[in-house]
Amino acid sequence: MAVDEAPVARLRVRNNGEDLLELVLEPYGSDHWLVPGETFVVWTFGSEEGDPWSGTTHGNEPFQVDYRPGSVTVHFNGSHGYVADVIGTEIECGHRRPTVAGTP
Repeated sequence: MAVDEAPVARLRVRNNGEDLLELVLEPYGSDHWLVPGETFVVWTFGSEEGDPWSGTTHGNEPFQVDYRPGSVTVHFNGSHGYVADVIGTEIECGHRRPTVAGTP
């Protein structure tokens, strides 16, 4: 599927806090960590036919966002989703993930 043939939705997530912010992309469960002042863009691609955002139960909504202190979870409702920086470079799962003391 070519990107220019299907609907594309983007959602900017900015860390305006003073600490690392976890961004979780569902349904993959991938984690991406933003430093203060950083912005990531979540992308999703819809289908060309019928309801482009078939994963949603609330009409034509490409994303659902859930917040809890220190973490934002974005559920994408398209056929594929990924996290990128503001110029479009994909951010891999585990980007800047903090290490836990005592683990290798």
